[in-house]
Amino acid sequence: MEQRRAQWDRFVASHPGACVYHDSRWKEIFEGTFGHRCHYLAAERQGEVEGVLPLVEVRTLVFRHVLVSLPCVTYGGIAARSEDAGRALAQAAVRLAQQLGTHHIELRQGSLLPLDWPSRTHKVALAVPVSDDPHRLWSALSSRMRGKIRKAQREATFTISGPEAIESFYSVFCRNMRDLGTPVYPLRFFEQIGRSFQQVVRLFLVSWQGRPVAAAFGLEDGSVLRLPWICSDYRCGGIYATEYLYWSVLQWAADHHFATVDLGRSTAESGGHRFKRQFRPQEEMLHWYYWTSNGGRAPYLSPDNPRLRWACHLWSHLPLAVANHLGPWVVKNLP
Repeated sequence: MEQRRAQWDRFVASHPGACVYHDSRWKEIFEGTFGHRCHYLAAERQGEVEGVLPLVEVRTLVFRHVLVSLPCVTYGGIAARSEDAGRALAQAAVRLAQQLGTHHIELRQGSLLPLDWPSRTHKVALAVPVSDDPHRLWSALSSRMRGKIRKAQREATFTISGPEAIESFYSVFCRNMRDLGTPVYPLRFFEQIGRSFQQVVRLFLVSWQGRPVAAAFGLEDGSVLRLPWICSDYRCGGIYATEYLYWSVLQWAADHHFATVDLGRSTAESGGHRFKRQFRPQEEMLHWYYWTSNGGRAPYLSPDNPRLRWACHLWSHLPLAVANHLGPWVVKNLP
């Protein structure tokens, strides 16, 4: 088992189509936090790994259960050295889904696949190239944005920490998620990531009047700094803490010789997408592929779905303590 895991992680570390979210340590995180069963499929040729596909089995509030690659994090799906290996993994996923009786498979790919499955392109990945010269990053910003950042610098402070700051991050994250109408992940999810990826976890915090008001959870992934979770306290919008947070993280990444800062994914043309565009990112349309057991249409379980919008509106008006209590149970049952 340990040998196969080591082979898996060596492939992930060496393949350009894989990233930190393909790392085998996520298996224990999903299983330990949510109780989900995980199925990590590998394509091999002559004993060498040619491709990987991590799948998480999620029992949902709508369907009996589904296979997702991957829930909670930014990316997932198939990473393979060849089209043959990729197709073999997709076929193995279908056989597994049929064996388990799952409703559908969802592959959250960062690029096109040679599959005839239905797909959606409603999500966009945004990444900012950074250089050793933060002055170039600064001059690329609009004068309005630079003014907001200067104002925040006079009133707030920016700090960088390791996993010891997860609770401070979470204090902002859980309020932000409630305000967005989205159930929050449990604190133990982030604590387990901090333990599993201790050496590469970075917590970025902007504090005002002695408390955190904007925060980002970062993962160092080779030359890329990934920010899967970025949050802010909307009550403090007037001090421009979010703008200050984004700029400070970009500056820190440039100073520490990262090539790129991955700002995560956003729904195309959403408010979050438009906000991130102000930092001049490169954009890549993501491809989410679906296989359904009945051959029907791909599911549309997204907060921008009109059928779910009312639920998000209702959730955003819950008392914070109630949302924090119910959120971890609800999110466990969402793909």
